[in-house]
Amino acid sequence: MPTLTINGQSVQAAEGATILDAARAASIDIPTLCWYPRLPTAGNCRICLVSVEGAAKLLPACATPAADGMTITTESDAAVANRRSVLAMLLERYPADQIPEGGARNEFETLVRRYDVPTARRSMLGPRTGDSRAADPIIQHDMSTCILCTRCVRACEDIQVVGVLEVAARGEHAEIIVGADGNPEHAGCTWCGECVRVCPTGAIHDILPLAKFRAGAMDQPDRVVRSVCPYCGVGCQIDLHVRGTDVVRVTSPWIEEATPNEGSLCVKGRFGTDFILHRDRLTTPLIRRGWRRDEQGAWTFDATRDGAEAYPHRGGPWESIRGEGPSAKKRPQTNPLRRLPTGDSPLGDPRDRVATPDAWYAPFREATWEEALELTAQQLARLRDTHGPDSLATFQSAKCSNEENYVLQKLFRAGIGTNNVDHCTRLCHSSSVSAMQRALSTSAASGSMREVEKESDVIFILGANTTESHPVFGAAIKRAVKRGATLIVADPRRIELAARADIHLQMVPGTDVALLNAMLHHILAEGLEDRAFIAARTHGFDAVREAVGPYTPEMAEGITGVSAALIRRAAVAYASGPRSATLWAMGLTQHHTGTDIVTSLLNLMLACGMIGSWGKAMIPIRGQNNVQGASDMGAVPFAYTDYQRVDDPSVRAMYAAAWGVDAERLSLKPGRKVTQIVGADSPVRGMYIMGENPMMSDPDVSHAEEWFRGLEFLAVHDIFLTETARYADVVLPGASFAEKTGTFANTERRVQLFDQAITPPGQARQDLEILLDLSRRLGVATPYRDSAGVQDEIATVTPTLRGVSHARLREHRNGLQYPVPHAEHMGTDFLFADRFPTPDGRATLVPVQYLPPAELPDAEYPYFLNTGRQMYHWHTGTMTRRSTALDAREATPTVELNPADAVAMGVADGDEVLVTSRRAQIRISVRVSDRVARHMVFVPMHYREAAANLLTNPALDPYAHIPEFKVCAVRVEPATVAAGAPATAGR
Repeated sequence: MPTLTINGQSVQAAEGATILDAARAASIDIPTLCWYPRLPTAGNCRICLVSVEGAAKLLPACATPAADGMTITTESDAAVANRRSVLAMLLERYPADQIPEGGARNEFETLVRRYDVPTARRSMLGPRTGDSRAADPIIQHDMSTCILCTRCVRACEDIQVVGVLEVAARGEHAEIIVGADGNPEHAGCTWCGECVRVCPTGAIHDILPLAKFRAGAMDQPDRVVRSVCPYCGVGCQIDLHVRGTDVVRVTSPWIEEATPNEGSLCVKGRFGTDFILHRDRLTTPLIRRGWRRDEQGAWTFDATRDGAEAYPHRGGPWESIRGEGPSAKKRPQTNPLRRLPTGDSPLGDPRDRVATPDAWYAPFREATWEEALELTAQQLARLRDTHGPDSLATFQSAKCSNEENYVLQKLFRAGIGTNNVDHCTRLCHSSSVSAMQRALSTSAASGSMREVEKESDVIFILGANTTESHPVFGAAIKRAVKRGATLIVADPRRIELAARADIHLQMVPGTDVALLNAMLHHILAEGLEDRAFIAARTHGFDAVREAVGPYTPEMAEGITGVSAALIRRAAVAYASGPRSATLWAMGLTQHHTGTDIVTSLLNLMLACGMIGSWGKAMIPIRGQNNVQGASDMGAVPFAYTDYQRVDDPSVRAMYAAAWGVDAERLSLKPGRKVTQIVGADSPVRGMYIMGENPMMSDPDVSHAEEWFRGLEFLAVHDIFLTETARYADVVLPGASFAEKTGTFANTERRVQLFDQAITPPGQARQDLEILLDLSRRLGVATPYRDSAGVQDEIATVTPTLRGVSHARLREHRNGLQYPVPHAEHMGTDFLFADRFPTPDGRATLVPVQYLPPAELPDAEYPYFLNTGRQMYHWHTGTMTRRSTALDAREATPTVELNPADAVAMGVADGDEVLVTSRRAQIRISVRVSDRVARHMVFVPMHYREAAANLLTNPALDPYAHIPEFKVCAVRVEPATVAAGAPATAGR
């Protein structure tokens, strides 16, 4: 390792380091402008030039290798004179008159002040121009302050791997522009804000749109609070800028912090959190009209009182979701998948967008917290005592913290006596859980996202549109491909990663088992299996070998539509690795054979030994920000925390002792799952729902609406009056992520602390406070005052989290990956190096056979329907459709239709069609797209007015009871125009 002297200080540099690297490692400041960590070195700004003894000229510190014996002076007279000259030259085209007197607004102006560069002199040349998006509601541009450092260009290309920006022209005409035809949509812009993050002058800058309605909101913040993004399972850390009582801006941590996102964010994380400021926020408890309290304190419902007679007990002045489906829709403004003109999209006041209709509040009256909680506790106790504990159930929330989920499942198990506890994992990864528990006795990811990016030789990703659903991880995968990793994508749609893949296995929907069995068949035929791993680490291989025997690639070609040659090529690439990562999401799991599909993937992975060592990550990519944590906390019907079975008497005894209740109070009978709770044979008469929206997320929404209308009592705890909350008896206004403190666990088992930045609006209360108050009313001991105390109790009953506390997470702000077995343990990067958490340490391979989807196209319903997420929205749209930036990008539901099908049908972009399944019909606008194959359509899941789950098939996986969201048969036809009505609604 070379040793050099910098400013008289002896510095040891790493092999291959530059002078700048060595100086930064020693905390010696050398100014830079074009240089930025992890970007390719440009060396064009000349700000970092330093004096090196014996060198004939100044040398760029960012591009000069550190050599043994070098003597360097960073602030020599020559270096300082050079910097002053460069800065003066850059000021020639800069609005120097806007630099604050004696101050600076940005990194560039700070250097101007540091080196005392005169700001009065201006060139005859006009201000610089370039990329300008005057109507853009997300990213703002003022290219008059651009200094052509090209950070934005390199960040877009090398961090996001999109390449939207480029340098046009030369000399005095040079400027930063959007590539292609100048339209950022056509160039592939995702509005991630990476260019904003790296810009040293603010030429490209961001706004949190609602902040512009607050006076002085963009001034210096009062404080900056570290939090965790409330959207996907990547677990990006974010910094909330607070001024007064509002979050006015979101930025990302420094790129060199070891956060899961390394400082990157996607459009949702950077620009999509203004939903917390929306005027729709619930600010006071609501009680349905008709509920009254008598002199003895007993609550009863009287449909003749307080205006309740205007509506049925569970009704209101709204159209059912089924009723909204066939209505005409607003015409979409653009199609980012095609090169069409992009018009202006005036937003108006964003606080009015997607507002809850005033009429939705009519069946309710405002109430005090005492009334609302007394009514809730009394009705839960009444149903428990008169109809038994299993007459009640709770839906918990993957959007709420570990601590909140722990307290709510404790409340229902210890206070009610039922295991009817579940959350949205039932609708996304429950088939992964069932398959992984059977094979590995765990359901957590084995590895890390950065491991995949930096170490995996092959990345096999199945049914996961990662660049849209988990964009920061998607960018990491693109960087892995750029460094040379082989990418195999199995997906019926030609998503972005499929277009970048070395191999795209575009199978017929629902035929994954045939595909994966055929890959394993070929691997065995070629002798590419890992025989040593199979012999030492697994059971059941011979049965699987026999089961895949008939699945030749030719047989699979006939089922899947993927050529036998491509199946063979993918199989060899995956098995040859040598380090293959295996990633999947809901495209694999949301099938009536979801457990079989994941099982066949686990068989392939285990047979090839692609688990248990660095670079061989297994990651079921979790959908919501805390779906992993909610599952870990026991928000599932069969287990307490850490997946400790509720039907194990010894486990029950341990929890009873910890909670201070009689063991008999805790049921040994596993509870009902989400999809069973709403079943026709369900005994459930009352529910408590926290942060879930089953009226939109359940399959066959019409059935869900009808079932919920039949409940005796429904309490909904949320931040908005959702489609589900409007049917409630009691609505409890909770807190957003920015208004509380707690922990989330991301998709790679990383537990992270997020801190309260602002207070809940109005009379809304923090979720934990609500749950603790309700717990006390139902006789459940709550020996803690805050979320830190709850986490301390979690650690006592959860072996993998023994060493996790809020104090440790404050010390290790980048989080701890569990297992963390004790207070000195630093977490676990990857799992299963030596054994699996099974009784004998071995995994079990389970033979599975291909079964077709429960519903296939026919002459009457000739199209496959696929459902899923879009880039700019999330799940049921409760948060994202109240975000100005996100709703501006995708304000209208659309159905993706193959160009050839569109021509045959006689429809074009923006035209309305009717999509009809055997259950319902929706009216929706066309988005022509070659991402979908012929005779296949894709409908996003986020829009109430065209709810995809009206159409989906409620057929359930027999093990996990997950619905078949991904495959059903539909008919698509041009919408019939009603007499006298326009074909489409106006904008």
